[in-house]
Amino acid sequence: MHLRLAGLRGRLAAGARALTTASSGGGGGGGGGGGDAAVRALLDRALTKVDEHGWTQRAVAAAADEAGLPGMVYGFGRPVDLVGHFMDRALDTTCCEAEDQLHELDSAADKLRLLCRIRLRQTRPLLRRWPEAAALLAQPQNVPLAMRHLDALSSQLWYLAGDASTRGDWYLKRSALAAAYVASELYMCEDRSPDARATWDFLDRRIADVQAAVDAGEATAAFGGQFGRNLFNILASHGYVPR
Repeated sequence: MHLRLAGLRGRLAAGARALTTASSGGGGGGGGGGGDAAVRALLDRALTKVDEHGWTQRAVAAAADEAGLPGMVYGFGRPVDLVGHFMDRALDTTCCEAEDQLHELDSAADKLRLLCRIRLRQTRPLLRRWPEAAALLAQPQNVPLAMRHLDALSSQLWYLAGDASTRGDWYLKRSALAAAYVASELYMCEDRSPDARATWDFLDRRIADVQAAVDAGEATAAFGGQFGRNLFNILASHGYVPR
């Protein structure tokens, strides 16, 4: 599920060893798993700096300073790697939080609604900066990464909702849910209602659209059209792309 860790491990090897040593009180040892854990710990810390510094190398540098890591960490790769780490972590957290709640619901639609709400709440603390993350993901070189994360998200949520499709409707369901989720997340960026009530109402309507699209076999078209329109409108409203 952690799509960027392999590349990050190489770029942050020395910093990971330092963080592992500091965390363990000076012990040696460090297999690949420890390195991955150290990289995740650094990026987790960097996420606490995103509100101040954005999805940038400065956020990672501030986290490295705080953790006392070597200066080479300032050579951290692409800012989109930090976005990817957040999306990985948010999906993991969603799965854990939903585990004890899903059994209370009967229908797949209700389960999907709950799962999407939990996942959207992971983004809320960084909502002010999320359009910047969306702009990074929309860059042509980053679109494959964005699509892989959306695929992982929609596949996992459908699985947790009890779906076991293996035929053509597997793709239809996942593309429709991905469109609904992205539209809701981008809508949330503009929502000023108390406790994000407008976002939850919007999500409810999109989940109903998912079921309708799947029933009609139109999910692929819905995904392409809705994803593109909503992403463009949000980015344009923040001045990240020209209208």
